[in-house]
Amino acid sequence: MTHPATPDLLDRSITDFMRYFLVHINPILHRAEYGGRKFSDYEVIVAMALHVVGQMRPSDLSRGLSIEKGSLTSVLKRLRLLGLIEKRDSPGDERSYRVELTPAGRAFIDHLEAQRNKGFAALFSAMPPDDLAAAAAGIDLISNYLKNWEDNHGMGPQTARRLP
Repeated sequence: MTHPATPDLLDRSITDFMRYFLVHINPILHRAEYGGRKFSDYEVIVAMALHVVGQMRPSDLSRGLSIEKGSLTSVLKRLRLLGLIEKRDSPGDERSYRVELTPAGRAFIDHLEAQRNKGFAALFSAMPPDDLAAAAAGIDLISNYLKNWEDNHGMGPQTARRLP
């Protein structure tokens, strides 16, 4: 028996997937040890967002990542003290600033990318090649749908720089 193709079908599949995402994939993506220090999920996520989007105002980071401003302020302070990010004045607004990765921050991103590649290789090495291709195609299909959804709902190029 086949299931009707409705959003409920995708909802069930993603809900079932979340257990495995949290246990197996999330640690590969959002946990890191670097320079003799363990990094929190938020520290990794903020660094990755700055890598993907470029320099940002803290308010845009907070909104785009759904991180409370107080928590984000602490994360930014730790990353700045570690030399991974730096503050830049916002032209024309003395009260505002932007944060961006430093060369040390980009080295941290390189470490995260190598960790992700190694982690996914270890986790999925036994998956048959045809299944790997089908899984990648399914994720690409969802990504393309969501990109189009954003474009059609006013979240396209004009806000892409604000949302990681």
